[in-house]
Amino acid sequence: MNTFERTRKKKETSLYTLIWMMGIGSALSWETAELMNSQHPYLAPLSVILCLQSTYNQTLRLSLKRIIGTIIGILLIVIVSGYLHVNGWSVGLLILVGGFISAWLKFDKVVLHQLVITILCVFVFEQNNSGYAMDRVLDTIVGIIYAIVIQFLYSHKN
Repeated sequence: MNTFERTRKKKETSLYTLIWMMGIGSALSWETAELMNSQHPYLAPLSVILCLQSTYNQTLRLSLKRIIGTIIGILLIVIVSGYLHVNGWSVGLLILVGGFISAWLKFDKVVLHQLVITILCVFVFEQNNSGYAMDRVLDTIVGIIYAIVIQFLYSHKN
């Protein structure tokens, strides 16, 4: 193993460390979301789990892309949801529109995936559960903050 490979290996998070980080981050983010009166506190650990990566820079990049996709998806749903009924055709149409907006803004596939997942979930869940969209944004931010802080603390410890 050459020097470059050893240095890279030291900077990457081990599998077991990542498991610990996900567990601790999930617990803390869920409890924080509940303290903020979220009706959907599971969304915060979802962001922790999805955003924690092998390095701090990867975690930061993915977290930024997740919040961008989430916000754009929610904005689209807020604008059009009052005009559409929940069914396969409207979901498909919204995903197409959201996908083309993402492409037009020159976002990558990670933002695209976050955007269309948000469109699907917010469009469906907001119909029966007012407040889901706001919880989605706030809990996503909570989870992202924990993912970034935990990865930062770990990467600066090493």
